[in-house]
This record gives sequence, structure tokens and C-alpha cells, in this order.
Amino acid sequence: MFGVPSSRVIKLALAAAALVSQAAFAVPVTFSGALTQSDPVFNRPFTATSLSTVGTAVAYDVYGFHVNAAGTYSAEATGFLSSTADTFLALYQGSFNRAAPLTNLLTYDDDSGTGALSLLSATLQAGTQYYLVFTSYTNGMYGEYNGRFNTVSGSGQVTLDGAAAVVPEPASLALTGVGLAGLMALRRRRKA
Repeated sequence: MFGVPSSRVIKLALAAAALVSQAAFAVPVTFSGALTQSDPVFNRPFTATSLSTVGTAVAYDVYGFHVNAAGTYSAEATGFLSSTADTFLALYQGSFNRAAPLTNLLTYDDDSGTGALSLLSATLQAGTQYYLVFTSYTNGMYGEYNGRFNTVSGSGQVTLDGAAAVVPEPASLALTGVGLAGLMALRRRRKA
């Protein structure tokens, strides 16, 4: 019908399906909130074995999440509307206890992102509960913030606890349509 060999149509349909599946799993997950004076506070980590001497009572928010496939993932602060805008991220595995902030600590970051914003990455496993703690570098920093989780390597997806399912982006839906059109063309050709 279209003058394209059937094996080529099958290969194009499989390639489109592979692209769709990769795009659907690698969607960045965003989060946002605000650090306020009414938030709980804790003495944030300074290193993996010691607590901060300038962040002794920092407000924080906690994001529980998991991943559906092993891989390397990143979490980053993309904005913080505070007078000094200096963020700090801490990643915990299994549980987070503000009274014991070094327990279950996987990694942390102060300024690896843009300017004084935080960016951390870690190899995570499917079926494990993780907690990202978003806080500031020093006491008394408050304001609205934004952040994002990304898949660095692997085909997994981050899912925030209580978050709605990820909706594929329009490009993914378009590729699905291309793949289905290819399969329909192949079916019509075989009938003829």
C-alpha cells in the first residue's frame, strides 16, 4: 500500500515503541513548597559524620519517594525565593528522623547546583523508600522553592509518595500514534 517493505515497517514501529517507553519513564518530577517559620526545624548534617554549626535549627520539608528501576537519579533545587537563596539537600534511605539526622543519610549537597542551589545524585534501588529533605544552609532562611528529580542513567521513574501518576508528554503520544499507524499499514498490506 505505501511501498515500504513490511520488515522496515516493523522496525520503525519497534523503534517508535522504544522511544515512547524511554520518554515515558524519563519524565522529570517537580516539587515545590515553602520554608516557613512554622515548619519543624532540625540540626542539618555538615558531613556524613558531623552536624552543622550554622544550620542548627533550619526549617525543612520532607519528600518521600521511590523509584521503579535501579539507576542513578538526581535531585536539585531549581529556585529558592529567600534573601540569600542558599539551599541544602539531604537524601535518606528507609527513614528520616530529625532527632538523629545522620542516621540513614545517603548523601547531601550544599552548592553543586546553579549559584548557591543544591544538586545531588545517587544510585537508587527499586522497592526502597527514600526521603529527600529540602532545607536551607543557615538558620532563619524562609521562602518559596522549586525542585526537580531527574533520571540520570537507567530507565526508571521517580514517584513521590501520594503523587498522581505521570502523564506522558505530547511528544510521547505522537510517537505512539506513529507506531500504531505503522502497525496498521503493515496489517492492511498483509490482508491485500
